[in-house]
Amino acid sequence: MFTITEVYNNIPCREGLTPDWGFSCLVEEAGLLFDTGAKGDVLLSNMRALGIDPADIRYLVLSHDHWDHTGGVRAILGVNPSMEVFVHDAFTAQTLGMIGEYTKPRIVREWMEIADGIAVTGPLGTDIREQSLAITAPGGYLVITGCAHPHIGRIVDRVSQEGRVWGVVGGFHTVTTGDIGALAGVEYLSASHCTDAIPEIRERYPGTFRPGGVGKVHRV
Repeated sequence: MFTITEVYNNIPCREGLTPDWGFSCLVEEAGLLFDTGAKGDVLLSNMRALGIDPADIRYLVLSHDHWDHTGGVRAILGVNPSMEVFVHDAFTAQTLGMIGEYTKPRIVREWMEIADGIAVTGPLGTDIREQSLAITAPGGYLVITGCAHPHIGRIVDRVSQEGRVWGVVGGFHTVTTGDIGALAGVEYLSASHCTDAIPEIRERYPGTFRPGGVGKVHRV
């Protein structure tokens, strides 16, 4: 079983935490942090409130090089520079240099298993390159997205080449009619953060939609 806790989100979900524009979540059993939100102080404050010790984080995966996903990198590496950091080939020299002040980042170029039961898709898309997590769940893969700039339908299609997509969690950004159709058959849907069509997704899939937000816990 994996427990995924949203530690950073602009959508409120749990009292005692600070909502702020951005996204980050922790895969607790793997000690894996996915993205870091926009502000390091908010990230660390929410982690303290959730009882998460940064020293326990072993991996940091960054989806794409936007401020609302990388803004907390310096803060988290400042308290734990020993974690392994995974980026991809579209990150700027500035971001790579900042990470390099603490540790040498690993460049992901294609599908890669980075921990037991957890893979990274590698970068997808052309305009804004982005990678997502694929976590092995009993019913297939749980996909975790930062913003889904390549479109959630494209990400689901890529992960489907490796196995059935059971669930999708995170930001879906700009959602087309085709993207909504691509979610048919997915048993667990939790769109949040930057998703521009949350009401439409909830209306189309009322039986599988789960609200997301800072403090939300997903168990698979």
